[in-house]
Amino acid sequence: MKSKIHILLADDDKYFRMALTKLLEDDAVFTHADTETDAIDAIDKNYFDIALIDMDIDGEKSGINVLKVAKRKAIHSIILSSQNRDEIIEESYENGCDHFLTKRHYEKHLMPYIYKYKKALFGNDVSRFFRDKYITQDKKLIKLISDISSVSLKDKSILITGETGVGKSLIAKLLHDQTYDNSKPFIHLNCSEITETLMESELFGHMKGSFTGAGNDKKGKIELANGGTLFLDEVGTMPISMQKKLLKALDQKSFYPIGSDKEVQSEFTLITATCDDLFEKIHKDEFRRDLFFRISGLNLEIPPLKQRKNDIELLIKHFLKDSPRRIVIKQDAYEIMTNYNWPGNTRELKKFIENLSSQSKGIIFKEDVAVLASKTSYDSFSASLLTNSQKHYIASHGLREFIKSVEEESIKETLNKHQGKITKAIKELKISSSAFYRVHESLSTALQ
Repeated sequence: MKSKIHILLADDDKYFRMALTKLLEDDAVFTHADTETDAIDAIDKNYFDIALIDMDIDGEKSGINVLKVAKRKAIHSIILSSQNRDEIIEESYENGCDHFLTKRHYEKHLMPYIYKYKKALFGNDVSRFFRDKYITQDKKLIKLISDISSVSLKDKSILITGETGVGKSLIAKLLHDQTYDNSKPFIHLNCSEITETLMESELFGHMKGSFTGAGNDKKGKIELANGGTLFLDEVGTMPISMQKKLLKALDQKSFYPIGSDKEVQSEFTLITATCDDLFEKIHKDEFRRDLFFRISGLNLEIPPLKQRKNDIELLIKHFLKDSPRRIVIKQDAYEIMTNYNWPGNTRELKKFIENLSSQSKGIIFKEDVAVLASKTSYDSFSASLLTNSQKHYIASHGLREFIKSVEEESIKETLNKHQGKITKAIKELKISSSAFYRVHESLSTALQ
C-alpha cells in the first residue's frame, strides 16, 4: 500500500517522536509538535488524517485540550500515554478519542492499527470483500464479520465454525488481510489432509536425519507463521496426541523442531476453523477442553446456505457472471434451486452451476435441475419422519417395540379404512400377505 497518510505527532519527548517516525515512515508523512500550543496551531493550519497525542504533552492531561480541537476538525485521534488509570482512559473517550494506547505497547500495536485505518481510507476494506469474494445479503452475518474485521487481531485467537463449504477459508484470509500487510505470512494447514505420523513435522518442522525420510531440514508451519497468521483448518480432526503439543507451543510461544535441541520462537495470530461440534468431541475425549478455550478467543459462526435462502439466487447469478459461457436460467429452475438445502453449501452450489454452464443447453428449465427437487422432497420427508413424542417413545421402550407398534397401528387403521378388506389393505401398505398375517396375528392375540 504505497499511499501515505498525514499524521500529527504531538509529544514533548523528542526521542519517542523519532522512534514513532521511524516505525511508520513507509506509511505516513509527519508533522511534529512538542507543545500543546504548537499542536493546536498545526491542527488549525493543516490537514491531518490522524493525530497521535501525548496525554501529558504540556503537563498532566494537557493532551485533552489538543484532542478536543482535533475532534472539532474530525481528525481520527489516538491518545498515547504512560498512564493507564481508568479515569484518564474514560475522560479520553468521553472527549472523542478513537483509540487509547499505553506507550510501552506502541511498537507492537500501533502499526496494525494504522494499517487497518489506511485500508479503510483507501478503499481496500471489508465492503470489497462482500462485493467480490463473499456474496451475501445477510445483514447479521455481514455485521458479524465486519465487527471482527474492525479489531486489530494481532496475536489474538479466532475460531470460525460452520458446515463444510460455507467459506471459512475465505473469511480467515480476510481477517488476516485486515490486520497485516502483504509482507506478513498467511500460513494455511488443513489438519484433515495430514496423517497423524506427519502432523508433528508439518507443525513444528524437523532436522535432517531426525527420522526416516527426513532428507533435509524443514521449517514447520508454526515457525513460518511468525509475525503473521497461522490458519489451522479443520482443527477438530487433529489427533489428541498432537493437541497437547500444540497447546504448549501456543502458551509458551516457542517449540523444538523434531530432532533439534534449539528452541524456536514464534508469535502469530491464530485462526482455527472446524465443521465439527467441538463440544461433542470434548465430551467424547476427542478434543482437549483446555485447547478449545485457548483457540476460542473470538468466535465466528457462519450459518449454512439453507438458513440464507435469499443468498442462493444472488450466488447463482454471481457464478454465472464468472463463467465464460452465457446461459439463461428460468424462474421455475431458480425456485427449485432456492428450495434445495445445499448440504455442501456454497461449494456445492458453485460446482452445480459450473456443471449447468458446461451443458449443451443455453436455457435451463426446471427439468434440468429436477434432481434437486427429488432430493429436497426426500430431505423434507426424512426431517419430519419422527415427532418428538415418537423419539421419546423409542428412548423409553426401544426401537423394536416402536416398530412393532407402528406396524400394528398402520394395519389396524388401514383395515378400518377399507372396511376389513384384507386385499386392499395389503395393496395400500405395500407389504406381503405373510407380513400382514404376522402382524395381524400379533394384534389379534393382544386384543384377546
